Amino acid sequence: MSIVERLDPESLEPEPVDPEIRVLREDDPETEVLRAAGWSVVAESWGARLHVPPDGVEQDAVLEACLRAVDEAARAGWRIEQLGPQDAVRIADLDADCADDYPWTPATGHDVPDPEDLGRRLRQDWSAFGAFRRDGDPDVADGPDDADWYDSDPDAPLSAVTVVSEHPDRVETEFTATHPDARRRGLATAVKAESILSLVAEGHRVFGTGGAAVNEGSLRANLRLGYVLEPRWLSWRAPAPPAPATARGGPGSSPTAR
Repeated sequence: MSIVERLDPESLEPEPVDPEIRVLREDDPETEVLRAAGWSVVAESWGARLHVPPDGVEQDAVLEACLRAVDEAARAGWRIEQLGPQDAVRIADLDADCADDYPWTPATGHDVPDPEDLGRRLRQDWSAFGAFRRDGDPDVADGPDDADWYDSDPDAPLSAVTVVSEHPDRVETEFTATHPDARRRGLATAVKAESILSLVAEGHRVFGTGGAAVNEGSLRANLRLGYVLEPRWLSWRAPAPPAPATARGGPGSSPTAR
């Protein structure tokens, strides 16, 4: 499964690629104005929020799904860990490998980051979490906390990654991607789960994400981790202008008439 998502609801309406496109939440009263004026919906996207209780049993219940996702990936032979600025090149390389698979809408457009810029952001208010294949046979060990659990190859290729940005009121997903050879193994879910667990430990309590409506795998993964959907975002296109009227005239009305 490839999950590529990009939606920052607080920054919408996004800067449009097409000036004839408007992006509005489905409960915005202006949607009816556009509909009446002949505008049509050309794409849909979704946003979701995860609210983690401050502490105690309620927090444990919310984070249980995240712990399970990381544990399942580890038992299947993957190491999930936080990345840093030194990993910017291979994060960008993985993102580029998935670029052709990105479902695009006016609200969820995504460009492969420049490694230098990504490294700078990872030294500031962005964080990244990745998945690597472990060496050896993970069935030999009982679990990722055991002493005989295998270390991953330090040069192993990055199989999945999620990159998030920290804001005063929330942590927002920038993008999440899984290499084509490692899809449908729960890795995108696992790296997102690890990002939540790590940032909750730092005191963050609200997480935001989103994606194109056609990316059902991304939606399922986020719902599994406890995200709650918000109203959809609709991309509206303006009606085509009427065709110009064709002038009619009698003989001799054209400059080329003979």
